[in-house]
Amino acid sequence: MLDTRRLRLRRLCAADEMLCVALDSDPEVMRYIGSRGGTPEEIVARVRDRIASDHGALGWWLIEDKAGGAFHGVAALLRMPEGDDIELAYRLARASWGGGRATEAATALVSYAFDQVGLPRLVAVTFPENLASRHVLEKVGFVHDGMADYQTFRVAHFTFEAAEWRKRRAEAHGAGRRGRGRGRRARR
Repeated sequence: MLDTRRLRLRRLCAADEMLCVALDSDPEVMRYIGSRGGTPEEIVARVRDRIASDHGALGWWLIEDKAGGAFHGVAALLRMPEGDDIELAYRLARASWGGGRATEAATALVSYAFDQVGLPRLVAVTFPENLASRHVLEKVGFVHDGMADYQTFRVAHFTFEAAEWRKRRAEAHGAGRRGRGRGRRARR
């Protein structure tokens, strides 16, 4: 389980099937997802496969509100279809768009991937016209490094190196320490 300020990310379980089927059945949510569409039966089968799959330290996570447990979406760390790269993926329910939850969940999974799993780098792909997802990836620290073929799509490809993650964390930690202990200046 991964906790952030507002969110909890936990592994998928059988009880999540209806939430995930509803998410994957929403054409607006799935507009920029490669495995979109299909009959209701195909969507249910994909969700059940996702829930049943065991990716070890990687895999699928449900994103929910830490305080009340409200469902926000799913995120994953998955092996790319070709090669050894590990992909960060996410999709949120429409009601959860625009509130910074994608950035918060993505940051939690990046931290987990680099700090706990020990991955040397992550990749992410998105449709070029999906500006919201591109913005999330860039805020988290991913760098756009060109276009790539993914399944049957031409996508924007992003990378994030663990060394860059550690450098950013050290800089943020250093900036926080510099501001401590100064107190307020007395007014004259």
